[in-house]
Amino acid sequence: MNCFDCQDLDIATPAVAICRVCGAGVCHRHARTRPRVLHELTGTGLATKPRAARRLLCGTCTAAESGG
Repeated sequence: MNCFDCQDLDIATPAVAICRVCGAGVCHRHARTRPRVLHELTGTGLATKPRAARRLLCGTCTAAESGG
């Protein structure tokens, strides 16, 4: 699979990840990493894990989530 964003530049760059939101293949240059806080049901409430997980997104979905 090749990077979807590099395709617009007529460059065949192998994808190294898949966007978690839209499913597009992204290369290292176009991949964006965002934290994802994990929760777990414990006893009578919700507990937040001490470390955030990693979410990989394309540039388009990153911009859409940040409102810009």
